[in-house]
Amino acid sequence: MVAGLEKIRREQVDLLPKRERKMPKRTIVMMSVLSLLILTSLVSTQSGLLAPALVRAEQPGLLKFIRTVQVTPDNHFLTGCFARINYVPATNHFVVTFGTKASTQPGESLGAGYAYKEYSVEMQETGKTGLLVWYPNASEAGDSGSVMVNNTYYCAFVPQDGGGPYGWRVAKYDAINWAMLTEASVAIEEPNEGPTDPMVAYINGQLDITDQYNPSGIWQLGSSTRHRFFSPDLQPISMMTLADTPHICGSSIIFVDGVYYFVSADSYTGGLVMMKYDSDWQYLGMKALRQEAHWSQGMVFDGEYFYVAYLNTSQRTLPTFFPVYPNVHLAVFDRNWDLVHDRIVTNFTRSDNKMGGRPWVILHGNRLYVSYDVDAVNSTTQEEEAKWQAYVSIYEIMPPTDLNQDGTVNILDISIVAKAFGSKPGDPNWNETADLNKDELVNILDISLVARDFGKTT
Repeated sequence: MVAGLEKIRREQVDLLPKRERKMPKRTIVMMSVLSLLILTSLVSTQSGLLAPALVRAEQPGLLKFIRTVQVTPDNHFLTGCFARINYVPATNHFVVTFGTKASTQPGESLGAGYAYKEYSVEMQETGKTGLLVWYPNASEAGDSGSVMVNNTYYCAFVPQDGGGPYGWRVAKYDAINWAMLTEASVAIEEPNEGPTDPMVAYINGQLDITDQYNPSGIWQLGSSTRHRFFSPDLQPISMMTLADTPHICGSSIIFVDGVYYFVSADSYTGGLVMMKYDSDWQYLGMKALRQEAHWSQGMVFDGEYFYVAYLNTSQRTLPTFFPVYPNVHLAVFDRNWDLVHDRIVTNFTRSDNKMGGRPWVILHGNRLYVSYDVDAVNSTTQEEEAKWQAYVSIYEIMPPTDLNQDGTVNILDISIVAKAFGSKPGDPNWNETADLNKDELVNILDISLVARDFGKTT
């Protein structure tokens, strides 16, 4: 059988244009490796040989890094925490909202609050900035959560003026001119509920504001969440508690095809889990997603894949967990919530004395925009310095490795890639279709992407 396969391989190679120059040794080696991969895949599947073997390109393309934009500091804002990027349809602009303060010196209270900066669709600053709320005697902005609904921005944050009940101030803004439309104070149960890192989501025409909850003690020891639902005008509708499987705050939720998908960590020191509920909030089960991870505060769905921004906590100190040096990651899951890709957004080591925090993600066009903050860590005390700065990292969703553009990959696709290996734009053998990177030499990664899926039946 192998001899027959080798004959077919040679016949296909003979159909390809011949190089007039001698192939580099590196190229010959890589071509030999590729041939072995193809033959191994063919033998293992025992597929028919009268026609090209067709396989489904099941994996998404790689997330191609575009660039990172540093939002703060600038001439207006000294710091930036709880960064959230959103798109405003009416202006065709992005906006980044964040907490900020007037001093980074310990013990100084020169004012703090929440602000916004507007960007073009090319992520260039438009010059439009402003304050959403400002507390002149505060030292920190306070925890928050927010969501954009078309041209309306909802934000829940912990007030820093000492007034109002234990809980949040919830404000609704017109994201075109940033005028506040209405606001409300939301009281929560002390000490059973925690106001930190609230989840703010807009699902099925209702605003869902969620905190960590413990019915029998302090919220830090709780393993369930309380959900308060509001109308678009911030009128309270209902409240419920979800306690079907252990989970905490720092979460996100999405409604897809009649199912609520709720992603959180099973504990602060644990890992991410996905909980499923039907449209009536009947529990449908859960699935473990990532170990050593938490704070999955951003999630989007593109019709085929779920994209979840979270913090990787693998750089932890055992057995106490602290100090921990989290990094921002972006995970890609298919409809069955099987992991297909995990992208490292920040890659700080302990010696960098930096840590990522509070990630968020949106989808616009074929690009993902991940916003987060980064804080410095004191090398002596190993504690955060509370000097957060806001960032946005941009990734393009590359198309699947389907050169036919019809959902299949065949042996000719691999031949095209192999032929172009080692060439570059301008060379006679360079093929733009085969260059999956679209901006550099066709490399072994391009070949492996195709070879990886070869052998999977349709």
